[in-house]
Amino acid sequence: MNRDSWSCRAGRGALLAGVLCGALMGCSRRDASQVAAPPVQRWTLLVAVVVAGTPDQYSASGSVRSEARVVLSSRLGGQVRAMAVNEGDAVKRGQLLVQLEAAEVSGAIRQAQAAQASAQATWQQAQTEFDRYQRLFERGSISDNEWRRAQLRRDAAREAQAQAQAGLDTARAQREQTELRSPIDGVVIHRHHRVGDLAMPGQPLLTLESLQGLVFETFVPEGRLAGIVVGQSVTLQIDGMAEPLTGQVSHVVPVSDERSRSHQVKITVPAGRLVPGQFGRALFNLGERSTPSVPRSALVERGGLQGVFVVDAQGHARFRWLRLGAEWAAPDGGRVAVAAGLQAGERLVLQPDARLREGDLIVASNPS
Repeated sequence: MNRDSWSCRAGRGALLAGVLCGALMGCSRRDASQVAAPPVQRWTLLVAVVVAGTPDQYSASGSVRSEARVVLSSRLGGQVRAMAVNEGDAVKRGQLLVQLEAAEVSGAIRQAQAAQASAQATWQQAQTEFDRYQRLFERGSISDNEWRRAQLRRDAAREAQAQAQAGLDTARAQREQTELRSPIDGVVIHRHHRVGDLAMPGQPLLTLESLQGLVFETFVPEGRLAGIVVGQSVTLQIDGMAEPLTGQVSHVVPVSDERSRSHQVKITVPAGRLVPGQFGRALFNLGERSTPSVPRSALVERGGLQGVFVVDAQGHARFRWLRLGAEWAAPDGGRVAVAAGLQAGERLVLQPDARLREGDLIVASNPS
């Protein structure tokens, strides 16, 4: 075979291979197109128009406090002999809480009793003597000076007896300071000493809080204070309680904290539901923002992100990823603010079917 004949045959083979390859590629493209473009489905679903307007809310953490707080201390120093309560214990008015060592006080009382008895006897003797001098003076048997000296002795003895009685009363009052009783019905929130500790005069021993007049205390930044007024209703979510409570703003401290630049806000709480020390959060409603929101039931997760199906002008479903904001309770099962990805006036599918796909045709089952 010569070179020209071989070249001719090689050319025809290359041409045939090219034709076959093109045919195969065309089939491959048609198959891929058929797999990537499934038939459009038609759905009849609830559709709603996105509207602007979400609640402007601020959440602040805080604790339940009592407006009536009592710090128990003694005017005497001494060793703590007994401590009858612990933190969290409920106490009644007049209940014995703390006992201090009373040996020295008992000795002082005995001394004061002896002094008072001696002064009482002296005064009685002086009174008897004065009565006798009084009768002699009336009969003219003694001079006026002798009668006056008897009167002075009687008056001095009476003054000494009064002083001795005052000393006894003071000693007994000191004994009362060694037995500290609760002045209120409340709860113990802090023990400052233990049995055996040395308590100094005026040093706190126990801190009590009344169960009446409880408030929820929190702090609000200066920039959010304008929307909070006395009498405003506030939703309280207390840790450990399934249902939220409703309180009212009772006081807003006009002076801010120098470090945090925030103001203290006190909220009254329902009586009999809470105890001092409970932690929680207060939700303030400060008005409304122009940010759009969507029902939580409209959210769909795709690729680990949440979004919604928006209905375009031709009625096709288009998935839209969203940047979401705060949530709040609503009659439709809860709503979520949309920080980015959606605008007012757009239409979205309210309760999308799990089989709904990009590009499917949506027919609204309700007027939108």
